[in-house]
Amino acid sequence: MNKKDFYWVIASLIVFPLCSAVGTVMVVLSKGNRFTAFGWFFILTGAFFLILLLLRIPVIISALRDRKYRQRITREKEKAFNDAFAAFQRNDYPELNTVRIVNEGIEFFAEGRYVCESNFNNVSGNHFAFEIIGAKLKYMPETYCDVCNLAENGVLVEAGYFERKPLDDAENDNGIILKDAPEKLVGQTVTLKQNDGYNLYIWTADGDEIDFGFLKILKCEDDVLTVYFSLNVSAGLCDTVEGTVELKRDASADTAEDIHTLIDVIKRRPYNAIELSDGQIEAILQANPFLPESYVEFLKKVGFADLDWIDVGRNADTPTNLYRAEEESYVKQLLSASADYHLDDFYFFAVDASDSYYAFSRNNREATVYAFSNDAPFITHYENFEKFLSEILRA
Repeated sequence: MNKKDFYWVIASLIVFPLCSAVGTVMVVLSKGNRFTAFGWFFILTGAFFLILLLLRIPVIISALRDRKYRQRITREKEKAFNDAFAAFQRNDYPELNTVRIVNEGIEFFAEGRYVCESNFNNVSGNHFAFEIIGAKLKYMPETYCDVCNLAENGVLVEAGYFERKPLDDAENDNGIILKDAPEKLVGQTVTLKQNDGYNLYIWTADGDEIDFGFLKILKCEDDVLTVYFSLNVSAGLCDTVEGTVELKRDASADTAEDIHTLIDVIKRRPYNAIELSDGQIEAILQANPFLPESYVEFLKKVGFADLDWIDVGRNADTPTNLYRAEEESYVKQLLSASADYHLDDFYFFAVDASDSYYAFSRNNREATVYAFSNDAPFITHYENFEKFLSEILRA
């Protein structure tokens, strides 16, 4: 019962009998119409407060029941949290790099990554985020009926990640704020909470919120954290998910300098890509032996990719690799500003949303990426394909 309801009840209990008694006395003892009228006024006032009291009683009863229900739910949540925390204090951890859906007994091979950034979004502290993915089935009971196709969907845990990107400030006000750097917290337990400023989600056949969870850092060597975790998912999956996983420090596109790291960043993000067969790649290389090794590796591991605002990788099977006569005419116009560049000197492998074209030189095996655009006063270039790719991923 809130204060407003409490005051109404007290007022009604006082005013109703008092007004009724005064009014009745005045009507009975009065010998004049004026006092009789005042008496009836008091009686009606008392009746008014009686009606208010009768109307408030069901509301008050409902509020009290709701309050008791909320208190019961809170107690149940606290008990579930305390029981889960007690169960988390164990020494028999699951097998390394394994994620398990506990009640169903399903296991996946797993890998993970993490970041830790100081003062993310201008919030002081060590902001930790991790992602764990179990894409390959390790064990499923023969009696389990996989109507949700968990074997194919696997498990993806995101804590401070969103769509495979760490500490995306559009979805995270902060990360999991640690009291120190992760490598200094070996043996300590980190509590994970829903609605605590960071994205905390699990994906299996569908996406489900994680009520709460715990993570213990077991070991740290060479920027690899070995952790044991347990997550409570009461809706949707309706299960507990736990595992022991090695989390590798997530190299971002901002600091990546090698093509393999950049490819790894791309493959973790929800980009559209068309994979190429060995035969297709071999045909491209035979026709264009000058292509730099990093670009060839990109074709092998990624293929042709739509990286949001730019398409990287194409094969028009023409000398310049331009698709249409209109494209050739447009690029010729861009090149006309300089006497040093000619259309046939380049192999165009990318185009962005603002009709800027990117190319390798056909005259030698240099790795330079040339950019041709109406927006730039001169033809610009990147030192190599890795620098070009890193710039794209930072944009």
